[in-house]
Amino acid sequence: MSRSFLDRTAFTLVLLLIVFCPLVLGSNRVLLWIVNFAVVWAAFLLWSTARINWSYQGPPISQLVFPFLCLGSVLLWISIQLVPSDFAGLSNPIWNYSEVLLQEELDGRMTSNPLLSKLTLLRLTTYVVFAWLIIQFAKETSSAYVLLLAVIYSATAYAIYGALALASGDPNILWFGPRFDTTNLTATFVNRNSAATYFGISAITATTLFYARVRKLVQTSSTSEPFLHLLEKLASLKTASLLGPAIILWGAVFLTNSRAGIASSLIALLLFLFLCLGPFSISRKRRSRGVSASSILVVLVVAGVIGLLLVQSGNAIGLRLIQQGISDSYRLQLYQTVLQMIGDYPLQGVGAGAFPTMLMLYPTSELPGELTWDKAHNSYLEAIVGLGIPASIILFAVFIWSFSKCLSGLYSRRVRKLYPAIGICSSTVVVIHSTVDFSIEIQAVALVYIVMLCVGVAQSLSTRNSRAGSSVRG
Repeated sequence: MSRSFLDRTAFTLVLLLIVFCPLVLGSNRVLLWIVNFAVVWAAFLLWSTARINWSYQGPPISQLVFPFLCLGSVLLWISIQLVPSDFAGLSNPIWNYSEVLLQEELDGRMTSNPLLSKLTLLRLTTYVVFAWLIIQFAKETSSAYVLLLAVIYSATAYAIYGALALASGDPNILWFGPRFDTTNLTATFVNRNSAATYFGISAITATTLFYARVRKLVQTSSTSEPFLHLLEKLASLKTASLLGPAIILWGAVFLTNSRAGIASSLIALLLFLFLCLGPFSISRKRRSRGVSASSILVVLVVAGVIGLLLVQSGNAIGLRLIQQGISDSYRLQLYQTVLQMIGDYPLQGVGAGAFPTMLMLYPTSELPGELTWDKAHNSYLEAIVGLGIPASIILFAVFIWSFSKCLSGLYSRRVRKLYPAIGICSSTVVVIHSTVDFSIEIQAVALVYIVMLCVGVAQSLSTRNSRAGSSVRG
């Protein structure tokens, strides 16, 4: 088998995973974690096999050592948490309580729930290998563009399904069980907040690609070209194929009625406009006509679409704000408990993914009993309480490094700055929403975010012009 065949097969597996990972409840089930793990490793083995007899041609390994060394350290730490031992007295006290209750000797571990920690290790390993593959494939501009199109078109299909299900009052999520929220758009996700993050990331990506298309058309048109001819170009099928998904995806974001999801997406949109029209312009090609015309057009389109969507969904969002306020009081109570837990286990943590097990040992009488409390509703706090402060800092450093690479790409690249811009804006959605929710812990959301961030990183790391295969060059 040739190298190109193996690479194409691996890339196809990655695309299939991107398209279908949200289909079954956002891949938020153990069986799906195992399936996705197998798919990612199959793609990795194909990619690796293609390089046994051929030289490595990806981004410089030296530039990838830091993030993947950090990620490997986190995976190693989770493995240490699973080891049956009481090293340095760091074993979780839940094992002592269990010995008393069961009247038998148990091997202590740092983690309070080995099963949940093993599942977390499985998911994080999937993410690390998937991120490596995305960076390798996205070094080529053509592949990077295809990855983004796979996200926005599949997300558009899910958004259309979600809108139809909402309009018809469908009580089920396809064939996968009852829909617990029939008043807001959730599509194939169980939770509206997860859907809002997924559609928010996809919407900002579609908007960026649409802007890049418009800007290219305006810049390549001559000053003597009739304005109507330019409008005809802007109304072409190729442009509409990006504008249509952008409108549908923004509509899906607003129909979720997720306060934090909508707010984080709009903040990312404002940041995108700043990057496009401000000092971090996506293109350094400055033609007075190009800058003004494309800027005005994009601002008018974005403002018009958001205005219509706000009118349609404003009543529902306003009602939720009146009833529950900006932040729910139960979240603040939960955060106090989580902070107490971090203070009790600052170094070793309670075990990756083991937060719900330890929560049972803390007073939670003020939390509504009719709700299931298996998440901290703050992904940063949950990571710290599970991994401990040192390991969490290492994990967060990877995202800071990735964000900084995308930011530097805006300065260093002369063309195709849209890719690092997408990485920055997608990170904005996730970073803000993760302060009050756990959407990034849903595997479909995490995988899509990894695509956006790693595409931005790969294009920022590139020191040579990649082989062009798309019609959009931001």
